[in-house]
Amino acid sequence: MLDDQSRQFFQNWYKTDLGESVLEQERKELVAELDSAVGYYLVTQSPLKDLPLQNHRLRESIIIAPVLEFGAPSHTVVARASELPFEADGVDVHIFHHTLDISATPHDDLREATRTLLPSGKLIIIGFNPWSLWGLCRLFRKKVKAPWCGQFIAHQRLEDWLKVAGLTLETKRFIYYEPPLQSGKWRSRFNWIDKMLRPLKLPFSGVYVMTATKQVRRFIPLKPRWSGARVRVPPLSKPTVKEMKE
Repeated sequence: MLDDQSRQFFQNWYKTDLGESVLEQERKELVAELDSAVGYYLVTQSPLKDLPLQNHRLRESIIIAPVLEFGAPSHTVVARASELPFEADGVDVHIFHHTLDISATPHDDLREATRTLLPSGKLIIIGFNPWSLWGLCRLFRKKVKAPWCGQFIAHQRLEDWLKVAGLTLETKRFIYYEPPLQSGKWRSRFNWIDKMLRPLKLPFSGVYVMTATKQVRRFIPLKPRWSGARVRVPPLSKPTVKEMKE
């Protein structure tokens, strides 16, 4: 279940200048990823009350929240991330927007999301990258404010979790190479870092976006190749003179 206090920290942080800048890029990545998605159900988990994503072709959008909050949209479902009220193989796209970063049971949350996905369903994970300037700053910050209260799960570690859960990694992208500075004026002075590193796709950005699909192996029954039983027949021999007399 999401930590309520950390959830509130993130809601406040996303209202800051730095948080809005990060959220803008994250939403662009999600919109681009959902552009090719079709189906019925989109399930989103986020520390935000709502994560509006427009122009996708999924019919129903559902927000999962651990508690009912004031101002939550009408399509909010209150549930634990590790115990979703959905049948197996029913969700087309599931989004983890920094919820694994602040979850006390990330393994269980990932397995539960996998259970609800359709075969070939899509899982999109957005998380903070510990191997970045953001991860370095986190070492020297108090863990009582967002985003530093998050776990910052390494993408290599998350790849292993996906394999165990039965998911296949499709794409992995790195965004927001700028340092975590609250001042937009100071961040603009470091735009050259983003312009230099983004085309190289180096794994040192502040945020990563991973997309995985649920693969179900299909077994084709083969007809048994029956072979005739081999019976060993002793060779015929002529009766001896003694046997003929008897």
